[in-house]
Amino acid sequence: MKSVYEAASGLDGYMVLNLLEQCRITGRVEGEYLQGGIGELQALGFVRVLVAEEDYDQAKKIIREWEAMQPPDEAATPERRSATGIQLFFAGVIIGAALMYWFLKQ
Repeated sequence: MKSVYEAASGLDGYMVLNLLEQCRITGRVEGEYLQGGIGELQALGFVRVLVAEEDYDQAKKIIREWEAMQPPDEAATPERRSATGIQLFFAGVIIGAALMYWFLKQ
């Protein structure tokens, strides 16, 4: 058996395995129970999806197509999110100052 996908968790591994099984490719998830030992083990790469060697190329193709359909990771664009946060902060300061001026003027 060959490793076709390294998952972040056992849940991700089973999700990919289910996708492959829908295309009639059997396999297994290995290393899912090692997540409990995170303090003593390396942090990444211990949950893997394994398939038979003859199904490896087709499984890689299916996984690439599936990954291409996934929405972009929001954590990959932190500068956009932080710019929005800064804009909201300054808008709140301006609105708050205007309200305070209006209340104190009366």
